[in-house]
Amino acid sequence: MTAINSSKTAAVDRNYHWIPIHQKPPGGVKLQLIHRPSGVATYSIYRVSDHWTHWRELPTFDPEEKP
Repeated sequence: MTAINSSKTAAVDRNYHWIPIHQKPPGGVKLQLIHRPSGVATYSIYRVSDHWTHWRELPTFDPEEKP
């Protein structure tokens, strides 16, 4: 379910949530990573030494969608 956030700056899916970093993300692969206090998200490879607080896997294309 996509909605616009209260500050009208982003489209969000209220049923898709960030996973806390303590639930170990897979290593060596590209992920969505965010530092919650600063609200900055990026695509990167997780490293233990980084400051990320949450992660998510990347989305895929719907196989039913025709290019």
